[in-house]
Amino acid sequence: MIALSLNKTSLRWILLVGSVMMGIFIFIDLSIIPAALRNEYLISRLAGQIPALLLLLFYTYHASFERHQQTAILFSILVVTYANYWLIYQCWTKAGFAFPYEGTLLYTFFAFFVVRMNFGFGLIYVGLSLAGFAALLIGYPIYGEYNSVNFGFVAMAQSICLVGLFTLTNTLREVHTLADRLRDLSRIDQLSGLCNRRAYEEDGSMQFEQARRLHIPLTIFLLDIDNFKDYNDAYGHQQGDEVIRTQAEILKSVFKRQVDIVGRFGGEEFIVIANDMNHAPAQVMAQKVIDEWARRQVPHGKGAGGPFVSCSIGIASILPDKTMTLTTLIGWADDALYSAKHKGRNRFELNETHP
Repeated sequence: MIALSLNKTSLRWILLVGSVMMGIFIFIDLSIIPAALRNEYLISRLAGQIPALLLLLFYTYHASFERHQQTAILFSILVVTYANYWLIYQCWTKAGFAFPYEGTLLYTFFAFFVVRMNFGFGLIYVGLSLAGFAALLIGYPIYGEYNSVNFGFVAMAQSICLVGLFTLTNTLREVHTLADRLRDLSRIDQLSGLCNRRAYEEDGSMQFEQARRLHIPLTIFLLDIDNFKDYNDAYGHQQGDEVIRTQAEILKSVFKRQVDIVGRFGGEEFIVIANDMNHAPAQVMAQKVIDEWARRQVPHGKGAGGPFVSCSIGIASILPDKTMTLTTLIGWADDALYSAKHKGRNRFELNETHP
């Protein structure tokens, strides 16, 4: 079950507005209750209900609030509800005045659909709220022959609120799941299953900044399937797509670290951005990719291609500083890739000419 919790800024404004509105209602309520009960009324509002909301508001500024947000909301709304029950009790026992119970329903609406209490906590709230209301009505004939009717009305209304909260939670869960899928789809190259340009540029920029901040090396691999056009023209696009997918599988099998970013650079070109990796291990990884193609022995032999499909790799590894950008490093790797192709393909080259 997903959380419906509001962000802290929205919650603060809601609690502040709720406290102000409760303060405004004091003037309205004082006009309908007997004068002998005004002290009890003010105690309920000014010493119980409004302070409960304000304390919740102040707690939102504490470091532990996010961890205990739902518990804090449940506790605050229960204080508000039971302060209202105490007022109903005082009004009846001291003056025989049946104070309206409808506030209980307002508190339920406020808790579920305004401050966004989660369903599990909502279930607890309804159980404790109904228990308190039932105890009040069993002990005193506050609403006379309508005691059971009013209890049934409150129980039914709160149950409907629970159903609404459950439905809303499930709907939002589906929306969030769909949004997550769409976000993933917007970052994944559909043919290779690797990061697309948007994804590797965003994630790579963060990796680059982290490497610069932590003073650790960053390595870029640019890979190109050798003589891919000749292969595609001879064997067809469907087989060409299989070669693209094979290259993706090889890269994912070699670059297994969580911090490694593996993406499709475009066409038959691929990119790997590897944080905390310098020249020596980078060359080992590049050789593993070349060896894996040799092991698979995917037939080529068309045009300028060798007997089997292979790839060429350009590597650039650097300790980033403020004068560099990720684009610059990719450019150095591209120069190394060009050198690998110029020297015969099916090999890797390390760019050691940059500053």
